[in-house]
Amino acid sequence: MHLNTVLIGLLVLAICGGVLYFNYYRAKKRREEFAGFASQQGWSYLESNDSLAGQWGGTPFSTGDHWRVKNVLSGPFNGHQMVAFDYSYETHSTDSNGRRTTTTHKFGVVVLQLPGALPHLEVTHEGIFGGAVANALGFRDLQFESDQFNRAFRVKADDERFGHAVVTPRMMELLLARGEIGWRIEGNSLVGWDKGTHEPNEVMNRLSLLEQVLQQVPPYVWRDYAGVDPRRQ
Repeated sequence: MHLNTVLIGLLVLAICGGVLYFNYYRAKKRREEFAGFASQQGWSYLESNDSLAGQWGGTPFSTGDHWRVKNVLSGPFNGHQMVAFDYSYETHSTDSNGRRTTTTHKFGVVVLQLPGALPHLEVTHEGIFGGAVANALGFRDLQFESDQFNRAFRVKADDERFGHAVVTPRMMELLLARGEIGWRIEGNSLVGWDKGTHEPNEVMNRLSLLEQVLQQVPPYVWRDYAGVDPRRQ
């Protein structure tokens, strides 16, 4: 009986050691992949910079604890400064028996710097219950002439007039075609995110989408709200 207990203990240790090594090896390969990708693009690479977690508010930031920012890429992207990184945070729950469970939430984040600061605007996919239920509960979002767009996306803006000025028919067409991530205008940053980690090709695709979003913002919006002409930047 004692021998069986020892063998079981050794087996558990071996499994735990294997899991730890696998996670270490996977993280190492990911760091190498992103470092090489950054070099190809002429960008800088940092293994981690947790201070970035406090630079923006809203989803996926400002919730949970143990905020971690890893595999940070930064540099120019088609005339804009960008930063992209792996982001994670933890939440905790306790069951009726007092057992505590920790869940790690992971996101891929990309950010483009804007030529000027604009009011807050956030565009995300509709949740599982859809806009009608959310609006009935008081979580109102902006409504547009396109029912298809209204069913697919939630748009929240501090300034309703600004929201309608940015989300034009052409913007709606773009997002319906490839609005695969949530995004938010926050001061002079355009922040995009999605659940799970991202790969180098996804970083490029998401930066490209954010760039197209910027291109759809009418020039008068930049002049009226940010006091800049982006064509002269």
